[in-house]
Amino acid sequence: MEDRAPVVSLTEQSSTANVKHPHEGRGAWVLTAYGISGLALFGVLAYFFSDFIAH
Repeated sequence: MEDRAPVVSLTEQSSTANVKHPHEGRGAWVLTAYGISGLALFGVLAYFFSDFIAH
């Protein structure tokens, strides 16, 4: 009986479920989008450059 989990009341469960977590702002998403776009552009340019060097 001592190894059973503690009983949490319904009011404690509802109060812990409403905890707000901080979220990133719009600036973080814009920087992420620019980063992914930059990496994709770099990949395309590297492909064409290597194709140009190979021929």
